[in-house]
Amino acid sequence: MIAATTFDDIIRHFGGRERLHAIGARDLGADDRHVSFRLAHPNPGGVRSVVVTLEPNGTFVMNCYGPLTAETFTAQVVSGASGVIAENLATVLGRLTGIETLHHHHY
Repeated sequence: MIAATTFDDIIRHFGGRERLHAIGARDLGADDRHVSFRLAHPNPGGVRSVVVTLEPNGTFVMNCYGPLTAETFTAQVVSGASGVIAENLATVLGRLTGIETLHHHHY
């Protein structure tokens, strides 16, 4: 599992739990290399869930998924970014989802 300090740092770079909650983030979770959450509020990018992966070189990959399909109970990747540095996590999330309140924020 991602160390508690790393998880807290990632959440902080998104603007903190309160900021994530304000944009509709729910069900924050983590495992050995990933932090994930779902977005309960509609957004221009059609993103319903986000998975952030910590790469061995210290950068992040962010994949954004759309709604689940009824037939297969899977979600398609609707946008993504790689090589993201921690300080840009909020900005990249804003760009991928279209959530304006996150654009150009560095935490």
